[in-house]
Amino acid sequence: MKYLSGFESTHIFGSGTDVLQLTKHTDFYKQDLKLVKTTGLDMIRYSAPWHTIERSKGVYDWDWMDKSLAEMRGLGITPIIDPLHHTSFPDWLVGGFANPEFVDCYLKFVSALADRYPWITNYTVINEPFVTTWFCGKTGTWYPHRKGHKNFVPMILNVCEAISKISRKLVEKNPHVQLIHVDASEQHRALDTQSEHFANFMSEMRFLVQDLVLGNVNEEHPLTGYLLEHGAKKERLKWFVENPARIDVIGLDYYSHSELEWKKNGRVFPSLYPEGFVSVAMDYVNRFNLPVMLSETNIRGYVSDRLSWLKYMVEQCETLEEILKPRNIEFKGFCWYPLIDSTDWCSLVTKANCNIDPQGIYWLDCKQKKRNPSELSEVYEALSRGEITSKDIPAYRFQGPLDKLLKNFLPQMSHWEWKDPFPTAAKTKKREPVTAFEKAFANL
Repeated sequence: MKYLSGFESTHIFGSGTDVLQLTKHTDFYKQDLKLVKTTGLDMIRYSAPWHTIERSKGVYDWDWMDKSLAEMRGLGITPIIDPLHHTSFPDWLVGGFANPEFVDCYLKFVSALADRYPWITNYTVINEPFVTTWFCGKTGTWYPHRKGHKNFVPMILNVCEAISKISRKLVEKNPHVQLIHVDASEQHRALDTQSEHFANFMSEMRFLVQDLVLGNVNEEHPLTGYLLEHGAKKERLKWFVENPARIDVIGLDYYSHSELEWKKNGRVFPSLYPEGFVSVAMDYVNRFNLPVMLSETNIRGYVSDRLSWLKYMVEQCETLEEILKPRNIEFKGFCWYPLIDSTDWCSLVTKANCNIDPQGIYWLDCKQKKRNPSELSEVYEALSRGEITSKDIPAYRFQGPLDKLLKNFLPQMSHWEWKDPFPTAAKTKKREPVTAFEKAFANL
């Protein structure tokens, strides 16, 4: 199995900064990229931060990008370039995805990016487009803070038009480009009859972006009526059918909150009956019949908690890989994201407080932002070098509050030989794993 990682980069809109800067990756990129190589990785997900490269419309500053990519090439690391990670559009793009010029502006930027670095062949055109647009246009959590389906639908159409046009442009420039479409993987289940309609609706919504980009949203599509009711025009939906783009790999981001269960009063959290990544991933495989990869996973907590979640996810991916072989569908890789701790997901990256989010392969101290190794980084290196499998990863009992949040996953782990967590001195500082991110999904 191929292993990779990446660096969290989200632009904290309105703050003048982003997570790349808060974690000091912009300063320590040489050190960080050498850490990638030391960990045995030769591929990473990597942002080309549109919001800092094009601070003024039409004026590109490639200085930092030139340096970091040159370092990467020198180390023999292949990037999967991500030019728009969540709300990482420039401040001058008023309204973000809702701006009528969004598609053209973003197309020009990615075209300039591809021309400057023609050797790059792997792209994620927009990271987590469905989730991001939902937070920007449905729940109002992220800029431009709009709420309701009538705001969400025009935004998601803009986002999908951008993905479609840019994907085709990249293929024109290089037919061998790999388009890796990354979004949150979801599975929705109704726990009572009153919630069946909503669960079925959301089960279709999770595929909406891929269906639009691939030209599958025709008159018979189950969401066509919903789109027309909330602002879509028939002519625009017809454009997607007539101008399908290519997706080469379906990247699936899976977390402990990815399986959503519903009752008449709303979300049941934590899930009572999680089925695991294999079950969720197969929904996408059966829908699209395309290669898949685990493009993100992590858990927030102690290093011991992260090791146990790593064991679970590697085991799930090993199983998935075997299931896919008879169908001649490739499993393209396993990505623990990020390589180093992130910041400020406790506020859903709405405030730039530089609060360390303990989720990385290497942990950061609060003051110096030093990258610290642990048993997790040692195990991940051994995995990436093919020296061990899931069976060799230790299983540490989950500590509070994860012991309660993940208790319904435990039946899938019943065959493990559990150990007590290692001593306090070996732990990282713990932050509450129930983040605003998870709470936002609980209030869809």
